[in-house]
Amino acid sequence: LFGNRVKVLLVTGFSIIVILQGAITWLLISGYGSSASLLRYDDFLFDIVYTYVNGSNEEYIRQKDYWFSIDLPLLGNDRIHEYHSISSSLSKDNNELCFSLRSIEKFMPSFQGHIYVVTDQIPNWLNVSMPQSQLRVISTQEIMDNRYLPTFNSHAIEANLHKIPHLKEFYLYFNDDYILGSPVFIEDFFIDGRCPVIYGDDRLTANTNLTLNIHKKAMLNTNALLNGLLSKANARTNDSDRRFLPHAPHPLRKSIVEQVWVSKFADTQREQSSHRFRDMNDVHPTYFVSRFLIEQSNACVEQRRMKSGCPLDGQDFCNQVLTNNYSKVTEYFDGLRLRSRMPKFLSINDRTTTNYTYQDIIHWEFQRFLKEMFPQKSKFESKDCTI
Repeated sequence: LFGNRVKVLLVTGFSIIVILQGAITWLLISGYGSSASLLRYDDFLFDIVYTYVNGSNEEYIRQKDYWFSIDLPLLGNDRIHEYHSISSSLSKDNNELCFSLRSIEKFMPSFQGHIYVVTDQIPNWLNVSMPQSQLRVISTQEIMDNRYLPTFNSHAIEANLHKIPHLKEFYLYFNDDYILGSPVFIEDFFIDGRCPVIYGDDRLTANTNLTLNIHKKAMLNTNALLNGLLSKANARTNDSDRRFLPHAPHPLRKSIVEQVWVSKFADTQREQSSHRFRDMNDVHPTYFVSRFLIEQSNACVEQRRMKSGCPLDGQDFCNQVLTNNYSKVTEYFDGLRLRSRMPKFLSINDRTTTNYTYQDIIHWEFQRFLKEMFPQKSKFESKDCTI
């Protein structure tokens, strides 16, 4: 009798294992990943929003120089250095947007939402006549008051993204230099189809006063506004764990963004929109909304931590700045090639300067790496952007 019971248990256990193996196989074949929720991209629709600027475009440079000369009396002489810093580094175009779109097609192949590219410059390779208009170009005139245009302030534009017509409740905010390096799943951004995942790195924003610049000042300004809310009864945390957001896609909820910019901080939003250039009184819009979601809203949210930098393996985030150091640049790209798996999220910022002897070679290395990762033209291109 005991032997028969053992046989029954063994057979039952084996049957359960077979069933589980079959279920796992079905999930993988059906497009579910082992690290993903059971939500498919057609079960939970969300949009993607890009902001894009080609700072090397001659007309853009001419317009920016003209408006800077007009606004200079309002900005003050201490802003000149910041202006040239932004114009020489942050707005370079190395076709990052093109490769970012290729990465979406490769690593989010079942994505069915809309992709909005907020820009007043349409790249000559961008396919703006896609079937069903999955990709749409949104001009700043569609979301901002004409009194504040043209604008050269990304903070001002970010504070108006919620005005994009027909934008869904859930969306991802991409900078044009955010690139996917491995397959991603809905659970990387939203839990249970409703809870945004807010990532923070290992740097505390409270330490930004050590080396203050216009970007870090925006973080401190944002913290000051958030601190004013901490005395409210519904505050769920304090300011001791506020961390920088990584250079990666940011999951957002439109209703929370509207709560911040329309219901609670409309005056701040209007003032920020009026800053044609980055200003020492700016707040950081995406950081502001993310922290508000964590600290003040009743909406669900999940926080996750990551480490800054690009270790050889094991991290899903990699943010790298390319500087005037050719050997370090080649070492960085070679290190990525040796990884057993690419990070899920890559951000590569070109901060080389025009007077650097090897700038063109660094740009070539950058393009070579991106072409190796994404050699095929995507449906978002009317022509191959690399030709």
